[in-house]
Amino acid sequence: MRGVGLPGMNARPNSTRLFSLLLAGFTVYGAIFTVYGATVPRVISDFGWSYAVTGLVLAAGSVGFFVSTFLTGLLVEGSHPKAVYIAALCLCAGAVALFARWPSPVINLVLSFLVGIGQGVIEVVTNYETVRLEKSGHSRLMNLLHAGFSAGAIAAPLAIGALLQRGASWQLAFPASGILLLVLALAAAMVRFPMPERGAHHGASGGLALLKQPLLMLLCLAIIFYVGSELSATNWVAEYFVRVLGAPAPTASFAVSALWIGLLMGRLLLSALRNRGRQEILLLVLSLFCVAALIGFLSLRGVIPAMAVVFALGLGYSGIYPLIMTLAGQVFRSSAAVGMVGTAAGIGSFSFPYLMARLAQAAGLQSGFLLLGALPLGIAVISLQLIRLRRAPPKRHKPHPA
Repeated sequence: MRGVGLPGMNARPNSTRLFSLLLAGFTVYGAIFTVYGATVPRVISDFGWSYAVTGLVLAAGSVGFFVSTFLTGLLVEGSHPKAVYIAALCLCAGAVALFARWPSPVINLVLSFLVGIGQGVIEVVTNYETVRLEKSGHSRLMNLLHAGFSAGAIAAPLAIGALLQRGASWQLAFPASGILLLVLALAAAMVRFPMPERGAHHGASGGLALLKQPLLMLLCLAIIFYVGSELSATNWVAEYFVRVLGAPAPTASFAVSALWIGLLMGRLLLSALRNRGRQEILLLVLSLFCVAALIGFLSLRGVIPAMAVVFALGLGYSGIYPLIMTLAGQVFRSSAAVGMVGTAAGIGSFSFPYLMARLAQAAGLQSGFLLLGALPLGIAVISLQLIRLRRAPPKRHKPHPA
């Protein structure tokens, strides 16, 4: 219906259909995101990969994400994103369907890289279009969008656990993901994408010139820390439950779901709240909550208490990414800004998880998880600086002499 949408949505023709597509796409995207982490124990045991090799294959997807988010953010500005979005879905579909068909780390590294390329495009287009649909000063749609991501991230490990319990091949999850992406590509062909608006940050103050903006650089650093912590936890928490807590592999895969159930519930709660303004303060609270949860997790030895703390960690993670992305999109009103924050997310996703893999290889998984507690602490420090910058009065510019 024209002009009718979800609460917090700008009244635009086709906006409900477009957001529904983006939400479905992000749900499948979230499922693919955690398929890798849920299958890590079986990949290591069946293919004989070391922690370092596994971390390198996973990092290749993040490198692809890093490359494509930056380019997509610059190219989508002033152009039509629909064809790019559909192409990205098709690329992801082909690459993920072939992943883990062969034990070769090189082949899977290339496939992981291609999946990352497609995911980077999906990330930028989805977040940018959602920011444009969102009412100014709100982040309700962004939280709902990422709640869909969380729902997919929960469903995938549960499906993997069910496959393992039934004795079926865990590898079936990858072609199934490819089929879902192809269905999304067909659906996207039937939905109209509006042309991007020309934002206020163009010319001398747009594009690469946004790199000179202190607030944007702080948001980029915060997203690096966040994604590094969240993705490392997603990829390695199942292995922690197996190696440190002695849980069986099917039970360990549910730990990934517990993390993302916390993320889902937190994001649904935040999308229901009228959280207009004060977003930097909420960012500070959530980051400190993550620090406390990670400290508690490392002190536990029981599987059930540890699972509960992993859920609490998900609650802490829940609003951080949507808040950072919303701030970037609404302050700068530019796909280039969204793309740069997405690029920073790529840096965090390939650097810290691989660093954790190397640390776990050298000193054990517990030492690797210590790194995860330091990252949200860094976000808390950045949040304090964001609060100061956002409260500061705008600078007055002196007029140029005639």
